[in-house]
Amino acid sequence: MAWNKYYVFVKGAGVKDVEALLMQDLEPEKVVSLFDTNKPQTLFAGEYNGCLILVEKDLPFEFLGAGLAAKARALVALFPEAEIGALLQNASVGQYGYTVIKEGKRIRTKHGSEKEVFFEFGTPLEEEQESPDEPLFEEEELEEMREDGLSEKEIREIIRFEREFRVPGKLVKRYLGVVFNELDPATVKLMQYRRVEEL
Repeated sequence: MAWNKYYVFVKGAGVKDVEALLMQDLEPEKVVSLFDTNKPQTLFAGEYNGCLILVEKDLPFEFLGAGLAAKARALVALFPEAEIGALLQNASVGQYGYTVIKEGKRIRTKHGSEKEVFFEFGTPLEEEQESPDEPLFEEEELEEMREDGLSEKEIREIIRFEREFRVPGKLVKRYLGVVFNELDPATVKLMQYRRVEEL
């Protein structure tokens, strides 16, 4: 099953700090684990490792364009001295995105897909560097791609996408203390919210 991630993290903030901003017309429904936030249909909020976690399918997109959208600007204004990270990783459609904001200033954004990079801003982060100990593809895999008729340009695009698609999982370590693949999602508890029915 593809795990689709739509996360916004705020270092040093808590759920109560954003209730008025994001949770109007919502009410707490039940406590769930990070497992339950795959392909989210509502808002989830919690705290882990001294960090606010918000999960909602539209929220990361607020941070990924040339200009920050309204909710993103409001979060930055609410936490002017914090580090905010917005991460998107959708394996179902091959799309990724990440933004890091420190003390109100955006330092890096990249948003793209298998086909193209939609938007890029700032200097690459340490997490974007490929680890020599963990190459994206072994030489045998690259040779198989060539044997399958892929051009060098097509292979470079596959490598580019694979490198960039992995960055959101690596960035999780900044906020939750470990990279996503080493995290036990059952230990991260979040409140699931539901929309208050209008009378």
